[in-house]
Amino acid sequence: MIVSEAERSIHDALCSIRNLIKCNKVVYGGGSCELACALHLQDESSNIDSVEQYAVRAFADALEQIPTILAENSGLDPINSVAEAKAL
Repeated sequence: MIVSEAERSIHDALCSIRNLIKCNKVVYGGGSCELACALHLQDESSNIDSVEQYAVRAFADALEQIPTILAENSGLDPINSVAEAKAL
């Protein structure tokens, strides 16, 4: 069973490399898109003068939870990981 899992992992890695060679476009993951949207929404929420500002900020906070949970599930420190990603 362990050998089968190792073979599958090697096959997946080789397929990833093959696909990257065929088309070198990369879609970033790990919650980076959600974090970028959250940062943009937080900036734009300051331009809203009505009560809707709170709804936009709440949605931005909800989007920020996705990279936090992904970091936590990966065994990383979620607070530091998201703070480092925000700094980039």
